[in-house]
Amino acid sequence: MCRLSPTKPMLLHAWLLLVALTTLTSGLNPGVKVKLTQKGLEYGRELGIASIQQKLKTIKLPDVSGSQKVNPIGKVSYSFTNMHIINVGLPQSAVSLVPGAGIKLSIGNAYLSLNGNWRVKYLKFM
Repeated sequence: MCRLSPTKPMLLHAWLLLVALTTLTSGLNPGVKVKLTQKGLEYGRELGIASIQQKLKTIKLPDVSGSQKVNPIGKVSYSFTNMHIINVGLPQSAVSLVPGAGIKLSIGNAYLSLNGNWRVKYLKFM
């Protein structure tokens, strides 16, 4: 015969209660429900725009060079080297909810300021 110590019946009761609650709660939706207000969307837009501006400034632009025939000038050779973004402007942005899809961010009149080396050569034939 197995003897139970005074703590074992308490442990058994706790175990049975845990099993009962687990089966009770497993039928419920364990998800999270969030309500977004326009003020919350606006705050998120401000944080998002600031993050986009900072990330764009860290992009390393590749060097580009080539040549193209341009009438009436003739052959034009060009090169852009060591180009990097020094300023990003996103003056018009809006955020809105799209039912069934998520959140929409619109950006208008965006601009970049670049710094780097550029060179253009051409021969004019007439």
